[in-house]
Amino acid sequence: MRVEVRRAHPKRVRIRPIRRVVARLLETEGSGQAEVSILLTDDATVRELNAAYRRQDKPTDVLSFSLRERGSREPRIGSTQPGPPVLGDVVVSLDTAERQAMARSLDLDYEVAHLALHGTLHLLGYDDATEEGLAVMEQKAKMILADDPDHRSRAAGEGPGDRRK
Repeated sequence: MRVEVRRAHPKRVRIRPIRRVVARLLETEGSGQAEVSILLTDDATVRELNAAYRRQDKPTDVLSFSLRERGSREPRIGSTQPGPPVLGDVVVSLDTAERQAMARSLDLDYEVAHLALHGTLHLLGYDDATEEGLAVMEQKAKMILADDPDHRSRAAGEGPGDRRK
């Protein structure tokens, strides 16, 4: 499994815990051989991507770009390529993550790890369009964070709220 995290923002966050929790989620979900790419960037970049791909001209906290057909566990691109399946890309706005962390009295590293998990859950086929779907995603993210030594104490308390924008 490979979890690539790239920074395109001057704000510093801890990368190793992000890789670790996303890798743990992939293992837990039976996708331990999959690859995920995570980009940590700014509101301007996320706004541009959100406008281009979702027709919403505003920044958001996290975007996911799946390389699988909707409803399929098979990759859309690269399925005939050797090596592990590539699930897709997750793009996190550190600007929005920082505002959300401050509003929820959380540290930025926790919020970014949570957003990376949320985006990866979308790549795995989970959807937060309903309250039930959102609750499942939040429960899975909190379970992974509660099991991580860098985030355990924060995951035990109240977690981030509604992720839908």
